[in-house]
Amino acid sequence: MSRALTGTLDWSSDPPYVRLTIEGSRRAFRLASSNPQEAERRKEILAGMVGRLAEARCSAHAEALCRQAATADQKTLEGVLKIVDGLIVGRERPVGTSTSESIRVSNGGVTFKQVGDAWTSGDLAKKYRRRIKDIDHTENIGRLVRYVYPVEIGGRTLADTPMKDFTLDHAEEVLAQADLPDGSVRHVAQLVSRIAKLAAYPLRAIDASPLPQGWLPPKNAAKEKSYLFPDEEAAFQGHQHIPLVRRFFVGFCAREGPRKENAVTVQWTDFAFESNGEVMISLDKTKNGRGGSWVLDADNAEALRRWRTICPSKKYVFPACALPQHRSTDDWPMYVDHLADQLRDGLLRAGVTRAKLFERGPNRIPLRAHDLRATFVTLALSIGKTEDWVATRTGHGSSQMIALYRRQAKTAAELKLGWLKPLHEIIPELRDIRVP
Repeated sequence: MSRALTGTLDWSSDPPYVRLTIEGSRRAFRLASSNPQEAERRKEILAGMVGRLAEARCSAHAEALCRQAATADQKTLEGVLKIVDGLIVGRERPVGTSTSESIRVSNGGVTFKQVGDAWTSGDLAKKYRRRIKDIDHTENIGRLVRYVYPVEIGGRTLADTPMKDFTLDHAEEVLAQADLPDGSVRHVAQLVSRIAKLAAYPLRAIDASPLPQGWLPPKNAAKEKSYLFPDEEAAFQGHQHIPLVRRFFVGFCAREGPRKENAVTVQWTDFAFESNGEVMISLDKTKNGRGGSWVLDADNAEALRRWRTICPSKKYVFPACALPQHRSTDDWPMYVDHLADQLRDGLLRAGVTRAKLFERGPNRIPLRAHDLRATFVTLALSIGKTEDWVATRTGHGSSQMIALYRRQAKTAAELKLGWLKPLHEIIPELRDIRVP
């Protein structure tokens, strides 16, 4: 019998994180309460969930469910635990029998949640290759658990509703929830619609989706977003009250363009340090399923070489152990789920006061961590870099996405903003380090 998973509480932030090992990788989940007893109790619940899911070979769902359970109120937490119970029961079938096959055997009695599980577990993508994409369903699972499966109609949750009984009224009830944010309405509607269509084909549990054409709500109106000016980013990098590892991480993302999720797990072995001074990065897989490799800008390569001499981890480039409040001896990547708040707070502390970075209104959202990519693309285009050069680093699959930054890039060029300043010159801790 395997050793029970206990997890650890990391009090380097308030509220604390629960850190757990899921499928060999260390994961962190920020809690909602700073009460030590509450935190300890929630840690035990999360550890129990992960352990049970691992025993049932359902660990693919563990991260999304833990993320929901970490901050859930009691009612939502009970719903998450029911999902865990259902996943474990659903795995009690002959070895080698996929979720989609077990559903087909059920002869139309399949429930809404069973179809959803077949999709989000990746079983359908494996069975119907090149027709159903194999994607990261972490966000989808989170929305289904929170806004779809728990909805009750006639004393029965949507999770337990047989697909043959699923109607347009069920779908409308999901979208009518008072606590469903406006920004999530279309996302949730797309999930409901997708599950209904999958039940019709390829699962053939129903003849056709009961949702009429045109049922999906329209896309949310695009809001104005921001990017950092070089002087603003330099002020952030020079403010030594902000942890060095966080500043260097922000600088790397803004200068090389990766998503924060891909960048934070980068290891030193992902870089090739050549004798001529060149440094190449190789990512095996990114959010779009593809990998990528490119040669770093010379200034970024120099900053990376200097950071390597003082980085406390021999494995991760952006380790949690580099944070001043870090207490554990374990080696794992820095937690970046709240990077947007930390970024805006750091900018204010560094004296950056441009209002557009912090405003929230009907037509604008404040600076996000993802806008570090916007900073990279906008400034790169403004100084004449090609779309192909940009896409190699960002992983964008089409020029259509990059073209969205053209208007801002034109403005940046007119302002003569130029490119971001070299990290090894504007980060005080790196300035005097010399690498042979």
